[in-house]
Amino acid sequence: MDPERRQEIDELFHSALERPPGQRAAFLREVCAADESLRRRIEALLAAYEKAGSFLERPAFEAEARQLAAEKAQATARLRRGHTLGRYRIIDQLGAGGMGEVYLADDVKLDRKVALKILPAELAANQDGMRRFVQEAKAASALNHPNIITIHEIDQIDSTYFIATEFIQGKTLCERMRGAQMKLGEVLDVAGQICSALVAAHAAGIIHRDVKPENIMVRDDRL
Repeated sequence: MDPERRQEIDELFHSALERPPGQRAAFLREVCAADESLRRRIEALLAAYEKAGSFLERPAFEAEARQLAAEKAQATARLRRGHTLGRYRIIDQLGAGGMGEVYLADDVKLDRKVALKILPAELAANQDGMRRFVQEAKAASALNHPNIITIHEIDQIDSTYFIATEFIQGKTLCERMRGAQMKLGEVLDVAGQICSALVAAHAAGIIHRDVKPENIMVRDDRL
């Protein structure tokens, strides 16, 4: 996607977000005119944004939002190896999606590796979205469970909002399932740990609405 087209989509997406939901369709019909492809893409982004809810409920938007974010991340290459963000030094990019870019980084103050999620500008610019994000990050950071990722901090440096979490060395359950066939004992073990984590989260009033193999990590020492 060329930069001008990407910028056009970003601007219209933000403009649509500023309007009440009931006025967005008419706004897009007017500004997109005969560009049906542009209108459909922004509508898909809006739908994904509304469904996202939070980083706990939906860690990524649907396909359209993920594609746009990935294209944007690749084009801007915002953080490169060696770049520092506060006390964190970037090692490598782990991934990018609608809810931000994720990097492996060194916490130079505590000498440990962390996963650093850089929040997308559209979320940071949305006051309601940021308030909900911060509230849920605080709630999640209070959880203490061996099968729930530890949140170290959420912070802002200049115009960049980020969340630092424990880095899990391993594979997603989806990747593990594509490998050697899992034995019954391993399946039951993993399922039990997932259920235990969900029980702890639910007890704290947190509901994870996107539980799937892609969002579950299996540590290397458990493979």
